[in-house]
Amino acid sequence: MHTEGIGKLSTADGKAFADPEVLRRLTSSVSCALDEAAAALTRMRAENSHNAGQVDTRSLAEACSDGDVNAVRKLLDEGRSVNEHTEEGESLLCLACSAGYYELAQVLLAMHANVEDRGNKGDITPLMAASSGGYLDIVKLLLLHDADVNSQSATGNTALTYACAGGFVDIVKVLLNEGANIEDHNENGHTPLMEAASAGHVEVARVLLDHGAGINTHSNEFKESALTLACYKGHLDMVRFLLDAGADQEHKTDEMHTALMEACMDGHVEVARLLLDSGAQVNMPADSFESPLTLAACGGHVELAALLIERGANLEEVNDEGYTPLMEAAREGHEEMVALLLAQGANVHATTATGDTALTYACENGHTDVADVLLQAGADLDKQEDMKTILEGIDPAKHQVRVAFDACKLLHKE
Repeated sequence: MHTEGIGKLSTADGKAFADPEVLRRLTSSVSCALDEAAAALTRMRAENSHNAGQVDTRSLAEACSDGDVNAVRKLLDEGRSVNEHTEEGESLLCLACSAGYYELAQVLLAMHANVEDRGNKGDITPLMAASSGGYLDIVKLLLLHDADVNSQSATGNTALTYACAGGFVDIVKVLLNEGANIEDHNENGHTPLMEAASAGHVEVARVLLDHGAGINTHSNEFKESALTLACYKGHLDMVRFLLDAGADQEHKTDEMHTALMEACMDGHVEVARLLLDSGAQVNMPADSFESPLTLAACGGHVELAALLIERGANLEEVNDEGYTPLMEAAREGHEEMVALLLAQGANVHATTATGDTALTYACENGHTDVADVLLQAGADLDKQEDMKTILEGIDPAKHQVRVAFDACKLLHKE
């Protein structure tokens, strides 16, 4: 009989152990291993003895910040208040929830920490902190301790708002099931759906709509909608989802911008293409101050401008300042955009009510390369009477304008 895993020595093994050299090496190895184990044990005992003699001078807030549950328990047992605040004015429970310290949150709540304690700053509650950080287990724990699901922060955000902005779908579901208000507005007038749309969290938006969120609700001051926010940020999948769900793409913000115009501001080509394919108006809508093409030209978004022109954008449509897309591009110094617009037939001689042209604005702002392109396209420098008037009263500190104008003269003569 023999123990499982340990067999009898073979004849060969017996002969090997009879060899004095083998025995010497084996004994030496075992001895070294025992010495190392003894040394490690000695070090461990010394460290424990040293630590035992140390006094933990950390404050309760510092122990919480470190997530040291045992130290926190010890300090609380010694009589420290569970509702103390950090030097920054944060409650201990909020600190634990922000950091995701579940066990620490359990300890603090067991010691009757105020579940609504916002600290001296009076900003967010522990539930908001946990929701913002994506800590589902802590969110559930706080709700079990009767945390107010609809409390608002100093900026009007709720736990649901924070969870939606962070894209934490499971937390969103839990909060909604606990009665979170789906249409609360924060100080920017954003609902939870708008925050989700602005951040591009499609699955969160889907959950919110399934729970009855208003898809075309707009903010109180800026009149933004979930769709305009998604378009401005360039979240293609979110835009597609909202359009499929029935979002109004002709809704206008306080600046009278449609969803397409918001996409054009930052040059989101694929978002613009999707909107146009879905029937968006390519030219200036009624009551608006800009056209999609003017916004694209101003931003220098060449690929987007080409798309708009291909879809029928009016090259000569003026904004509320009387500028055509070409004038906007020239004023901003977008040489490639100017070249595109001219190639597509933009009128290089178009003037504002005060007689200014694209060349006027290029010279005014020192864009000599743009001025060169305009001159090559036939812009008439000799008729820039207003430019001469501008130069007469120019601030000497802005000498680059005169240099630009002189450069234009030289280019024209050549």
